[in-house]
Amino acid sequence: MKKLVVIGANEFQNPLILKAKEMGYETHVFAWKDGAVGEKTADYFYPISITEVDEILAVCRKIQPDGVASIGSDLANITVAKLAKALGLPGNDLRCIEKSTNKASMRKAFEAAGIPVPFFTSVDRIDALEEQVREGKLELSYPLIVKPTDRSGSRAITKVEDESMLSEAIERALEQSFEKRAIVEGYITGSEYSMETISYQGEHFCLAITKKFTTGAPHYTETGHLQPAPLAKEMENRCIEQVQRALDALEIKNGASHAEFRIDPEGNVRIIEIGSRMGGDCIGSDLVPLSTGQDFVKMVVQTAVGIRPEIEEEPLHKVSAIRFIFDQNDVKKLEYLKANRPEALRMIQEPEGMGEHPVVDSGSRYGFYIMQTDTLEEMEKILYGHPFSKKIPLWETPIQEVFGWEETGDRFFMKRDDLLGFSFGGNKVRFAKQFFEDMEKKCCDSMIIYGNYHSNLCRILSAACAREGIPCYMIYNQDDIREEQEDGNSILIKEQGVVAVSCHKGNIAEAVSYAMDTLRQMGHNPYYIYGDIYGEGNETVPMEAYVQTYQEIRLQEKKLRHQFDYIFLASSTNATQSGLLAGKLLEEPTKLSEESANPSEGSGPHIVGISVSRNMTRGMQVIEKDVTAYFEKMHQPLPEKWKEEIDFQDAWLSGGYGEYGKEIEDVIQKMYAQNAIALDPVYTGKGFYGMIEYLKQEKIQGKNVLFLHTGGTPLFFDYLSHKK
Repeated sequence: MKKLVVIGANEFQNPLILKAKEMGYETHVFAWKDGAVGEKTADYFYPISITEVDEILAVCRKIQPDGVASIGSDLANITVAKLAKALGLPGNDLRCIEKSTNKASMRKAFEAAGIPVPFFTSVDRIDALEEQVREGKLELSYPLIVKPTDRSGSRAITKVEDESMLSEAIERALEQSFEKRAIVEGYITGSEYSMETISYQGEHFCLAITKKFTTGAPHYTETGHLQPAPLAKEMENRCIEQVQRALDALEIKNGASHAEFRIDPEGNVRIIEIGSRMGGDCIGSDLVPLSTGQDFVKMVVQTAVGIRPEIEEEPLHKVSAIRFIFDQNDVKKLEYLKANRPEALRMIQEPEGMGEHPVVDSGSRYGFYIMQTDTLEEMEKILYGHPFSKKIPLWETPIQEVFGWEETGDRFFMKRDDLLGFSFGGNKVRFAKQFFEDMEKKCCDSMIIYGNYHSNLCRILSAACAREGIPCYMIYNQDDIREEQEDGNSILIKEQGVVAVSCHKGNIAEAVSYAMDTLRQMGHNPYYIYGDIYGEGNETVPMEAYVQTYQEIRLQEKKLRHQFDYIFLASSTNATQSGLLAGKLLEEPTKLSEESANPSEGSGPHIVGISVSRNMTRGMQVIEKDVTAYFEKMHQPLPEKWKEEIDFQDAWLSGGYGEYGKEIEDVIQKMYAQNAIALDPVYTGKGFYGMIEYLKQEKIQGKNVLFLHTGGTPLFFDYLSHKK
């Protein structure tokens, strides 16, 4: 009976053991005895460490195997090569193993072959690097990558952003290295991929290209893989050509290889590293056969015993993926798939001991699950569809009469959107509900918000993301803030774990693009609340909240038996005012040419926005654009003269956004004293003050006036804490 020696016995080696047995080989497995699955599945198990080459060789001379193999382990691969050479079996030369298991040797081999490499050096102590820099032999350009020269599985990899991180990163790499050396090299930008190849007598065959997802900087632990990678055919061919050049540079002649590379923003293929063995993470053993029908493990056995690998000429065209379990959110996603998409699940390694240790590398992940679908579109729905379980609560907010300004001759009412029951309420709660519903519809599982640490919208969206357990990145425009003073919103936002991406007004699109790319590299499908990187495309999403609110107000008029002549609100980004106006236009499109705004004549209340930030020209442009976009989306024509309904006033800005004077403080104090309602100086206080002045200026009397309270309660308490 033919015999195969397998080096290693863990779950990643087990497919090799099982495949060899299926092919009729007697399996002889060597590994440290620790209860690994291969101890039971092997025909013969030998409790010898995979590093004890001489001891294993002595046993092998008695066994007289036909081949020796391993998958997914550089350490085991070294032993495989030494045994093959000593026993006269097929395999790769020891020069190849040195180049493909030591990252410094690999870089030198690539450099000699003319394959682009970043600058690099290897050191055995921290001060050795300092000496090279001091002597002018090396010039460091950050960011850097530091990792052990001879480890795999994402162990001790660190992206070093500046000098303050360097010493700790080198120490960490030296601790993990078998030879106690670390490689320090330039950081390669771009999206990360891997390629699985099989070689036979120097001829290389690409089996699959895989998209890799990681935790990102600083340690890049793999979170999952998608196969085939969504690449254009031309780019696939460029990747194959570059990887095959690299395989030749490493002198890989036989067996499996796993190449990792990035495609930079200019489309250049940059090799990171290559292992002369099958990749781990179930890529070769499971994803390749599921997506292509190619039996990669069988090919490993065949090349190990000197047989030309059987490669399917007409492979399958399916999609496979693996997701690793890091935390309870991943468990929640797995349970959701079990209940809703069980047909897509192909293998599950159930998590054990959740939370008992931090996930610091590939070896410390808690489990995984593997999926297969017929199409990429179907797989993306599974990968990115988040099991949203905690809907943002909404209800009809009350309208109450308010007192204290009877001298105008008008009667005042207030719609209390500040009483919405999520994160201190406000109009942004209604926005958030719309954003999350749109996000779910588009199969997105992470959110990019825009604003700053003092933003009501960012407070509410960050709270909603934290509650759902999804990543939240904030594009932080530093030009919007005149001073970095801690307040209620900033404390709450920071406590939700938001990742801030700082930028200035001129590079917002660049910051959004960076956040999107970062989340995609982590295996997420990001949702930017304002649409594309230029902030366009989602204007109608938050508007819908106040189209519905306008309808709610009209129903409340009937219940209260009050018809409102005017609706006033503090208007900033204009989505609330645009939504109210769109709601009005949808309700009575034929009445708008009438001069009177009397609701008894059917035209509905006149809507007035009091600006808290924008000038009148800009505000009216935004409202016009947003309302036009909404009606285009609804495939409805706008009525004639509808633009005459846009009323946006900028006469009471009080110096600009966030600025206010005594007149606004007086309104805030009077409102609380006579109605026990909190207004803030940034939005509602300024809006209410502007409303009173507008009514006086226009000599409007005897009308029912509704003020929309858009929230901002934390700002009220900030105002009190800073009030002298």
